[in-house]
Amino acid sequence: MKIRLICCLLLSMLISSPLLAIPDIPKLNNDELDMIFFNVPHGEASLLTNQQGQHILVNTASKRSQKTLYQQLSKLQVDKIETIVITNQSEEYTGNLLYFLEHYQVEKLIIPSNMNVEFLEDVDVETWKLNEDFVLWEDVNIRTLDETKDGDISFLMQYGKESILFLNDKETAIEEKLIQQTGDVDILKVAAFGSGHSPSQSFLEHIDPYMSIIFPSQTHKINESLIERLNATWIDVYFLKQSGTVFVRLNKDDYEILTENSSISLLYS
Repeated sequence: MKIRLICCLLLSMLISSPLLAIPDIPKLNNDELDMIFFNVPHGEASLLTNQQGQHILVNTASKRSQKTLYQQLSKLQVDKIETIVITNQSEEYTGNLLYFLEHYQVEKLIIPSNMNVEFLEDVDVETWKLNEDFVLWEDVNIRTLDETKDGDISFLMQYGKESILFLNDKETAIEEKLIQQTGDVDILKVAAFGSGHSPSQSFLEHIDPYMSIIFPSQTHKINESLIERLNATWIDVYFLKQSGTVFVRLNKDDYEILTENSSISLLYS
């Protein structure tokens, strides 16, 4: 069984400022990546970073989270984002897209097939295609697993033996299809801010993740039975509103979790 290394980096001050949501973290070594799940006031945004200082942003969160995202990215010294990946067209996922395109020298955009981006210039635009791999960097691939009629994309990110499932359909009907395409995953990003019915018990047993991530939302109510199911299956649940921004350091064989809040447990309010 894989050993999970949990390193809790405690801050000396209370987390009262968004800027404090980013702890000091060790530099990346060869063959290491950081997957950063941002704690923002509202919406979803994640950043993938490699040792060469390249960055891929998965969703841009709500516009009301722009200041917090800017502060956290500044603390990380991120001033360029090579690629932006969009998995949902709603404001909670795309609210800062124009802001990032204007200020972060974005070169490439991956979007749902029915998303309108005719206003873009000087950006390479690709659309998700089912069961097709996007090679982001060497040994880093993402595969489209499902796209709903509204353009919500579920995909699997793979780096060596490590995998992250970005689930973006909150209904269990998707699971039969995903079971045919996935095996064990290490990390599950839960759909719709934990407000839906997926993942079901049977799906959790199939993918068998070690940890799950739930982004903050000011408009979605968490499904208590879903959380009970995750906890009963011994899956660590990271509510970013409580844990703060979570760093997952990946190599090709393992990962460790870096977070500034010692109470990363599985409670929510």
